[in-house]
Amino acid sequence: MHLAFRLTLVLSLFISVSQAQNYSASLIPDSLKENAHSVYREINETMDLTSVNSGTKKTRVVITVLDKEGDDEAILMIYYDKNAKVSFNQSNIYDKTGKKVKKIKQSEILDIPAFDNGGTLYTDSRRWAYKPNFGDYPYTVEYDYEIACTNLISYGRWSPFQGYNVSVEHSMFTFTHSKDLQFKKKESNMAFQSKIVNKENKVSETWESKNIVAREYEPYGVSLNEKMPVLFLMPVELIYDNHIGKASNWQEYGKWVYDLYEGRTDVSAAEKPKIQSLVSNIPDTLQKIKKLYEYMQERTRYVNIKLGIGGYQPFSAQTVFENGYGDCKALSNYMYALLKQIGVTSYPTIVSSGNYIESIYSDFPNFYQFDHEILCVPFRKDTIWLECTNQTMPFGFLGDFTDDRDVLLITKEGGKFAHTRKYNAGDNLMITNAQMDIDLTGNANCTIQARYVGLQYADILSMLSDTPEEQRKWMVKHNSLPAYKLNTYTIKNDKKSIPEATINETSSSRNYCSFTGNYMILPLNTIDEQESIQKMIKKRTTDFVIPRSTIDLDTLTYKIPADYKIDFLPAPKRLTTPYGDYTSSAKVEDKKIIYTRKFQLNRGHFKASEYNDFYEFVLAVNKADNLKAMLVK
Repeated sequence: MHLAFRLTLVLSLFISVSQAQNYSASLIPDSLKENAHSVYREINETMDLTSVNSGTKKTRVVITVLDKEGDDEAILMIYYDKNAKVSFNQSNIYDKTGKKVKKIKQSEILDIPAFDNGGTLYTDSRRWAYKPNFGDYPYTVEYDYEIACTNLISYGRWSPFQGYNVSVEHSMFTFTHSKDLQFKKKESNMAFQSKIVNKENKVSETWESKNIVAREYEPYGVSLNEKMPVLFLMPVELIYDNHIGKASNWQEYGKWVYDLYEGRTDVSAAEKPKIQSLVSNIPDTLQKIKKLYEYMQERTRYVNIKLGIGGYQPFSAQTVFENGYGDCKALSNYMYALLKQIGVTSYPTIVSSGNYIESIYSDFPNFYQFDHEILCVPFRKDTIWLECTNQTMPFGFLGDFTDDRDVLLITKEGGKFAHTRKYNAGDNLMITNAQMDIDLTGNANCTIQARYVGLQYADILSMLSDTPEEQRKWMVKHNSLPAYKLNTYTIKNDKKSIPEATINETSSSRNYCSFTGNYMILPLNTIDEQESIQKMIKKRTTDFVIPRSTIDLDTLTYKIPADYKIDFLPAPKRLTTPYGDYTSSAKVEDKKIIYTRKFQLNRGHFKASEYNDFYEFVLAVNKADNLKAMLVK
């Protein structure tokens, strides 16, 4: 779904620059080269409105690429559609000394479809694209263009920060509009003030930032939106063709979106008898909802669609029935129509999707923060959330794509905030039981059962619907036993609201144990070993986030050869921290070694200064997972 208004990848202000401008790479301050693969020498942007929903965006951007890893920053990418006309002023390439070595012709800039990944079926969006392919580092590219825009329902988003390992010498954005224009702005993490100039009946407001040093990626980091300066601009009045509304708050915004669904929420006459036959013999309403959800899954598939206002307006339910496909809006609307047919109330719901849970600006409606749509079904004392784009998702389960976050219900009265289900540690389990029969050569014959529950089930969801051949490949790839050979396996998929999948396998592991003299060395945990995480070489600058709580429970029983006896077992291990808890122990029972392990990771937002403690905790878990028993003849 394309609720976010993306017209250009980079917008910048056109300013007159002398031909004598020196872009020699030697003039870049050393502080801006540190940790950087590219440097934005200038990013200058303007938005000059001619009416509430039209205007011109002018861009001038100059980028110096320091090495091969910075090449992607020099790629020109301008997205547009029927509401935008792009004009090019100049595009040039300069060598390391700042000498112009190439004037890029407009014929070299490709006009191509906006999406080429095969997932988009219909779109009227296109892009202008150019890749320098210069290769003699450092080099500099300059792009200067403008875009005449109509049907504007957003005035843009600006941030001087351009990404990791990128520094910025100078960035500026100017917004010009009539004095009587009603609009809203949101400034977040701004350490600098804008400057306002009044001239006749126009107002110009400028934001400017200089010498932004490059940041390096930090693992488990918070969202860039939470730490970088960012500006959002929105009209109070929304006008797209004949679709008119307001967006001074989220309720009005939701009402404008709701009106786009008008006339699109009824099932076709041809489908009504089918719906009735599906549910006529089901007395329970919840089971009726489930039946229609599975019916929707069976006969539809997801495709990306963006035609005109289609980035916000869904295909009709009848169109989805006839074609058998739709995007997230169309499929959610289709499910809405199916439920409407049997008298069940539901609400299309827009959400910021992804593993990371973004904070929503509750005081600032905008087209940037929500990018996906699901369906909300209020039911008795609980709420059912339906993901309509995944044909294998269990009924009522969201996974970590849309769980535990603020969402906006699209209702007749307008937008209303709600919160999706949170899955706690006890919901997100991986439970492993293994019987390991060790022979005299140190090989292991294994019988293993692994249960994946909740969000740990979501991690393997795509594999569950694969062919047996692909499932085998997955199991071999994701197994950590040495010289592993999979013999047989079965999978049970229990698609309840907190789903679980159980994999039973028989397998073998050659050289599971090693030898030294008369001793056999037996690893106690090679099935669910915790990997270490990245250590911070430099001082961490940002907070870190553990996005979900999970629990791993393991019981491994080792049958040892009759010729050996147990010489050494490691002592029980216990670790307790704010980030998680770990226990493991090994005991002897009926001449078998029984190893048990519990590892719980705790969701949370933690200070940057705590990251080394978190690293040491995970490292200690990794070391504990590598403990071994000693057997002797």
